[in-house]
Amino acid sequence: MVFDVRKILELLETGTPADSGVPVWQYESWQDPEGFANALAVVHVGRGAPLKSRAGQHYDFFHDLVVRHGNTDRVALRSYDRRSGWQVLGYKQLHEQASRRATEWARQGVKAGAKVCLLYPVGSELLISLVAALGLGACISFLLPQGRRFIARRLEALAPDHIAAEPHQALLLEGFEKQLLQSKGQASPAFTSHTYKPGEPVGLLFSPLVEPSGTPALLTAEDAWRGALVDGLLTFGLGPGEHLAAPGYHPLQHLPAFLFTTLLRGATYLHLELSDLEANPALLVEHPVRALGVTPALRDALLRARTPLKNVAHWFRNPEEPIDWVAWRAWVKQCGLAAVPSSNVLVDAAAGGAVLGSPRRVRDLHTETPPAPGRAWALRDVNMSGQEAPGDLGVFTLLPDKERPPAYVVLTRSYGLYHYGGPRTARREGRVYPAAEVAAVVQDLSFVRGAAVVPAPTGGVAGHYRHVLLVFTGAQAPQAGVWMQELRRCIELQLGVEHLPDRTEFIPLYPRKVDGQVDEAWCHMQFLTGALHRKSSDPLFQALTALRGHLLEKGGPGV
Repeated sequence: MVFDVRKILELLETGTPADSGVPVWQYESWQDPEGFANALAVVHVGRGAPLKSRAGQHYDFFHDLVVRHGNTDRVALRSYDRRSGWQVLGYKQLHEQASRRATEWARQGVKAGAKVCLLYPVGSELLISLVAALGLGACISFLLPQGRRFIARRLEALAPDHIAAEPHQALLLEGFEKQLLQSKGQASPAFTSHTYKPGEPVGLLFSPLVEPSGTPALLTAEDAWRGALVDGLLTFGLGPGEHLAAPGYHPLQHLPAFLFTTLLRGATYLHLELSDLEANPALLVEHPVRALGVTPALRDALLRARTPLKNVAHWFRNPEEPIDWVAWRAWVKQCGLAAVPSSNVLVDAAAGGAVLGSPRRVRDLHTETPPAPGRAWALRDVNMSGQEAPGDLGVFTLLPDKERPPAYVVLTRSYGLYHYGGPRTARREGRVYPAAEVAAVVQDLSFVRGAAVVPAPTGGVAGHYRHVLLVFTGAQAPQAGVWMQELRRCIELQLGVEHLPDRTEFIPLYPRKVDGQVDEAWCHMQFLTGALHRKSSDPLFQALTALRGHLLEKGGPGV
């Protein structure tokens, strides 16, 4: 098919009527993703240095993301540090430091196809190591340095050949100390950048969208490159030197996709911690932002501070987050964004970038989320039979789907428009809540006789749930305040603060167990029907629990 990319870009910049449905060119891009990518690549280069990659043939990420921009004064990463202020990493500096690091790593045995886990907070060290690994042809994985058991379980599943981390993070690598790479930055650059084949793995990513939790998902070179190409030009409309920022967006869900997108365009990734913005919202207006990702937490912080956003050219939100129509409309009005284009964008880094995204246009808040341009996809039966959806409601499935994690997003099609219909199973803003890991961690506490996590519908926006942690305490005298502190501290230390449950219930009973394990199905039914609540206050069950306590705990707690 023939794609007039310049006309497509012009339509996206000027905006199309909100009721026009999906344009013809987007339908055609779903049918011919490779032809669409080739057409985009020609316009992408413009007057800049040529790409070495060829859609459907081969991909040199080190060259296309960094080397092409190495002779410019552009900034690759701009990040804020509370102690030292704004930190800047230019493309020239990134090229030099990543080249030195790649040379050092090659001497330590890193080669094409090696699994390299990057254990860093978001910042310059992560970006330098990411680019170095791509230069050597490695298969990268990414974890944040938080939650000892969270990291240990994923490293065990990944079995990395090498780990890149800052020296003080070595305590998190118990059992994997020998895989830690040395990165002193003193070697003279001496390596040839690797060229990936289309199906070659670029990443094994721990996307929180993947079920079961903790399963590494394969990211191919083709998906990574095409996703960055489409997102840079169309989804976010980035130009060289322009900023993409998404404070508070989940790093494991959105990286490295956001980094690939900005680097391929010669743009700048603007990183700000949400906590810093809550303390000083004015940080967000210190640099012009071409595309700003807004979470409900950022929205509320800006509402409280009454911060106008005159420097934002386009803002987007994740359609999987609950829609508070009143709060969003108040935020748009107060921040002066009524005339600024907006969109809904769902990003999955394990798929290479945006998988759903509405066009950038000035309009009211909405739920429109058509599949991203250049994606091959199908609408499948919600019963997961594998057949095509018989009607206009089904599970959005990327194609080919053989190597991909199970699909979970429900889409509805109405009058030529596609709308987000929620997750197929209980999730937290689209992300899988690691219920089994939370219950296992809690089980280790001395006062816990059993634990399970029950998802409960909120009763508000369809498809949104609260995850309730049930803690069975047996015949012990209640100490809810002390227990809650211990629970919170344990989960934060072992899994990270993001995995705290929405609600915790202490149940003064013993749970039913099957083969020594808590019967989760029984817990779900008993809690959601109110049976556990009734039994907790029933004199008969209280007496039986006390009797079981005498019999079970003669040898000490937890016997």
